Amino acid sequence: MRQASSPILLSILLTGTVTLFSSLVHSADPKPLLQVNEQEPYGRYLTDRQKRSLYLFSQDEPGSASTCVDECVNAWPPYTVQGDLQLGKGLDSSKLDSIEREDGSKQVTYAGWPLYYFSGDKRPGDALGQDVNHLGSKWYLVSPDGEKVSHGERSQAEETSDE
Repeated sequence: MRQASSPILLSILLTGTVTLFSSLVHSADPKPLLQVNEQEPYGRYLTDRQKRSLYLFSQDEPGSASTCVDECVNAWPPYTVQGDLQLGKGLDSSKLDSIEREDGSKQVTYAGWPLYYFSGDKRPGDALGQDVNHLGSKWYLVSPDGEKVSHGERSQAEETSDE
């Protein structure tokens, strides 16, 4: 009986070890990345590693704490990171910084502007938060110069065949 159960037990242990090792290798996320995407009609603007659009809130003041708190973060989640942030090509490292939010998380800032996602953006390239007036002020994509992208209306990315 021991001989019959030993190969089965060994197979189960090996399968579990391979599965665990595989999940550890695949779950290791690369460093967060701030990068530039280019898309008409906006031109060049900031995104994260997955090309999700990043926004500034014109009610915020560059270099100051975020004014997007409470229910605001449900619609406009802050771009937060743990550890170091990798900077993509075409961006100025002197403009990159972070602020500490009330909950202790580290929100990425660029040219002093706290950066946010828009909850309505579902796919890479979506810019449904562009030039939206919400919660008392406007939201804009951010250029690599750290300025608001004031041209172009909100838009959804076109579907691609690989999604």
